[in-house]
Amino acid sequence: MTFGLYNLIWHLLRPFIPLILRWRAWRGKEIASRLHDRFGQPQLDQKIKGAIWIHAVSVGETVAAIGLAKALASTMPKARFLITTNTVSAAAMVERESANGMALSHAFQPLDHPHFVDQFLQNTHPALAIFMESDFWPNLISKTAAKAIPVIFASSQLSSAAFHRWTKQPGMAKAVFAAPQMVLAVNDAQAAQFQRLGTPAEIITVLGSLKLGAMADADPALCQSLKTAIGKRQILLAASTHDGEDASIIAAANALGDNWLTIIAPRHPDRGNQIAAASSSAPQRSLGQFPSKDHNLYIMDSFGEMGSLFSLADLVILGGSFMPKGGHNPLEPAALGLPIITGPHIFKNSAEFAGLRDVGVVFDVAETDDGLDAAITGQKLAKLVIAIANDKPARRRIASAAKAYAIAANERSHIAARKIVLETMKQPVKTNR
Repeated sequence: MTFGLYNLIWHLLRPFIPLILRWRAWRGKEIASRLHDRFGQPQLDQKIKGAIWIHAVSVGETVAAIGLAKALASTMPKARFLITTNTVSAAAMVERESANGMALSHAFQPLDHPHFVDQFLQNTHPALAIFMESDFWPNLISKTAAKAIPVIFASSQLSSAAFHRWTKQPGMAKAVFAAPQMVLAVNDAQAAQFQRLGTPAEIITVLGSLKLGAMADADPALCQSLKTAIGKRQILLAASTHDGEDASIIAAANALGDNWLTIIAPRHPDRGNQIAAASSSAPQRSLGQFPSKDHNLYIMDSFGEMGSLFSLADLVILGGSFMPKGGHNPLEPAALGLPIITGPHIFKNSAEFAGLRDVGVVFDVAETDDGLDAAITGQKLAKLVIAIANDKPARRRIASAAKAYAIAANERSHIAARKIVLETMKQPVKTNR
C-alpha cells in the first residue's frame, strides 16, 4: 500500500467516522463526551502546549509510559507531560496519576486521518514525541517528524506478523521507521528488524523493555476477606484471561484437588457470568460472593483489584497466552516473586517472557502438550502447578530471580530518560509554568 492509497482510504471513511465512534461509545469503547479527541481537538489546558508527548496504546504500554514520564520528571522537574492512549481503561490510569499531583494530562489518540493529525499537532505543539512499543501510525509519526519535533521510539518491538506486513509496503515503512531520532529496542533481534525497515543503525540502542513490574496496591480489607474464605489452601491465579481460555483453567481447577483454590480474573470482567455458567456457577466477586471450602474456583470479575490478587497468589497463569493475544505483562507477578505459567502465544511481550524464562521464572505448558485441548491442557496445567509448588528450593530460587529481574527492568526507565535528555533534548524543555 502506498501512502497516497492509505490516505485515500481515510478520506473515503471520513463521512462514516462519527457514526463508528458513537457506536464504539455505546459499547463502552469510547467516552462519548470526548469523541473530539479523536478528531485532533482535545480539550486541554493551554499550559500543556510544549509538553513532552508520550503515546501508548492500552494499559500495559501506559504503565510503561507513566514510568518513563516519572523518570524524565526526576531529571526535568519543570516538564509537563501529555499521554495519549487508545483505550478507556488506560485513560483512567493516566487520570489517576494526574489526580495524584503529577504534571500529566491525557488525550485519546487522534485517528490517523491526515487532517485530524494536523489538528492535534497544532493544538498541542509537543516539544518531544515518544512512541511506546509497537503502535506505529504513518501520519501521526511522519507529520510529527516533518514539524521538526524530535521523535523517539521507546521499548520498541514488532511482532513477526507486523514486521512482515511492513516489509510489504516499503514506501510507507521508510516514512515511518526513518522518522525517529532515537530507537530504544528491546533486544538485538528487534533492532535488526528496525534496520531492515529503514531505521539507521547508528540511532538504535538495545536497552530492553521499559515495561514495569509495579502493581496497584493491595486492598487490606479485601485481602483479609479472601484469606478468611480461602483458609489454608494455595492459590492459583489465572490473570487476565480471554474468551476461549477459561475451559482449560476450569479443568485445571477440577484436577488440582482440595488443597488449591483457582481464581479466574478475566481481562474483561463482563465475562463473569459466562465463566460462571461454564463452571457450574462458581461464586463471583461482582455479586458480592466469596468462595466457601466447597468451591475450587472463584471468579474475580471486578475492576482495580488485581494488586490484591497478585499479593495472595502462589502461582500465576497469565492469560492472553493460550489464545493469539500475545500474553500480558509478566513483570507484574515477577515483581512479587511468583512463578509464571503461560501458553504458546507470548509474542506481544516476547522480550519480557524470554528474559524471565532465561532465569527460570516462566514455564510454558505447551512444551509438554501437543495441542491445547481444554481437558488435556487442564491436566497438564495441574501437574505443572503441583510440580512447581512441591519443589520448595526451586520456589525460593524463582522468587529471588523474578524479583531481581523486575528490579532491573524498572531501572531501565531511568536509563532511557537520561539517554533521551542527553541526546535529544539538549535545549531546555519548553514549559509554560
